[in-house]
Amino acid sequence: MPRTTGYALICIAGVLLAAAASPAFAADEDTQLWTTVTAMHTLAQGLEGSFELSPRLRSDEAGGEQLLTTALLDYRIAPSVTLGGGVAYLENSGGDELRTLQQFSVSAGRLSFRTRLEERFVEGAERMEMRLRQRVQITFPLDEDTALTAAGEVFGTVRPRSPDGEARVEQWRASLLLRRGLAPGLAGGLGYLLVVAPRKGAPDRLSHVPQVTLAWRI
Repeated sequence: MPRTTGYALICIAGVLLAAAASPAFAADEDTQLWTTVTAMHTLAQGLEGSFELSPRLRSDEAGGEQLLTTALLDYRIAPSVTLGGGVAYLENSGGDELRTLQQFSVSAGRLSFRTRLEERFVEGAERMEMRLRQRVQITFPLDEDTALTAAGEVFGTVRPRSPDGEARVEQWRASLLLRRGLAPGLAGGLGYLLVVAPRKGAPDRLSHVPQVTLAWRI
């Protein structure tokens, strides 16, 4: 096994092991359904734009249904390095949220790393919150039109929305996605996402999330 491939698998497995280390693991569970539709377009040499809609069906106990809308620009500064930024809006029954974000991505063959910083303006919050996300992802081509992607991601709050809050790990995520080309420029995917949300003074929440994706290159 190549060293980079082994390292990616270790990182992804580490997400699950870190979540399982919590004494309250699996004490509070729910099931959700996320669908994601993405449109992508090359705006100029090295510059990629994307627009994404993601309805999320969730129970009231998990916070109610959500709709996440995201617009991104990514600029390739080197063959394996991109810088990007964008804006996202989350419609949520618990209070809508506006996000601005910046990201840095590095790829090496099947392996990629992404670091994303988000500024979160949540309705009713005392101040802007900052969240740091680190993702490792690896893709295995299965045939000319099909690929399997595994990813692990940690979400960390580095500036709480309340002055009395503290920096903490907000979520751990691990996912598998099977993606297949459906037509020229169009791809669909089916996957599973595990979300573990540690909660201080309460049972951690474990979410099982089937995923349906559709990506269209215009």
